[in-house]
Amino acid sequence: MTVTPQKPKRKSSKEKLSRDKEVSMAKLTDAGEALFATHGFSGTTLDMIVERSGLNRAMVYYYYKSKTGLYEAVVEKLVGEVLDYVSEQSDEGDDLEGAFRSYVQALCFSFCNRATFPAILMRDYMGGKNQERAGPFGQIIQFFRRTEALYNRGKGDGIFVEMDPHQLHLSLVGPLVFFALTQKFRANTEGKFAKDLSNPNAVSFADHHATILWKGLTVN
Repeated sequence: MTVTPQKPKRKSSKEKLSRDKEVSMAKLTDAGEALFATHGFSGTTLDMIVERSGLNRAMVYYYYKSKTGLYEAVVEKLVGEVLDYVSEQSDEGDDLEGAFRSYVQALCFSFCNRATFPAILMRDYMGGKNQERAGPFGQIIQFFRRTEALYNRGKGDGIFVEMDPHQLHLSLVGPLVFFALTQKFRANTEGKFAKDLSNPNAVSFADHHATILWKGLTVN
């Protein structure tokens, strides 16, 4: 029996447009992520986005309405990816200390592996107001809500001392952000100027940081 090979089906114009849209939007958010992390929102121009993405201004306006719209899309994308990673890597079992340590470790790894994320946030915190907008704020506050939930669990079990959850969150996240943003600096200066300075990796630092926080959190 002879089987006649069938010709592959051509993609419909609708499928092609959908794929083109996905590709174009990804190019713009990738360009925005790199540029906002390096230059901040104010220091990034549409011309820079156009040049890096290989697209044109009309595409920015068509998909995101404005540079602000693109910025918000970049933040939403990064927050979603980091939160997904933290959710996947965090241990939410019965062992509270294990859950706490895995949460700190997941945050540390995610910030280090996607350093553009803390870079974008810190640049805006220092000189902009985009994080005060409802959209970006609603995304960023999800990190605090996770810390708050973990603290409330420990407090309810009688394991954690009385503490302001927001201050705990600032104490937890601040050093991790600094650690992630100084990776390149540490690598470039290790052993050059001060022989006694170490260059811990993310595993070591996350464990060290979690230990300090855990001792301060728990009832003696």
